[in-house]
Amino acid sequence: MLPDSKISRLIGFQIEGLTVAMEQHNGRGKISKVIHSFADYTGQMIRHGQTEEVRRCFTMAAVLYHNGSAVLKNAIESVYVYALSPLIQSNVRELLPATLRQIRTHQLQTTGV
Repeated sequence: MLPDSKISRLIGFQIEGLTVAMEQHNGRGKISKVIHSFADYTGQMIRHGQTEEVRRCFTMAAVLYHNGSAVLKNAIESVYVYALSPLIQSNVRELLPATLRQIRTHQLQTTGV
């Protein structure tokens, strides 16, 4: 399991566009704030049509979800996927790893959208 205190460093290392933002969190911030910054960045990449970067972000989020603590999993579900759900159209939906797709489908079903 990934330690929560290292999540910001790991994201910053894997997603170059987030290096500076994640250094600001650097183990001090709450996981939800780290994941919120990650979701904001991913949203920007979706809006700018940066498909490969979106794919990297989605893959990273799925890895974090698979290997993270209960707190991190909750943040991926309730912050990351929830925030990005309105931006996930057909051109981006196919990039979602199965885990994130299941979370999004569950959210859509439970909210009645």
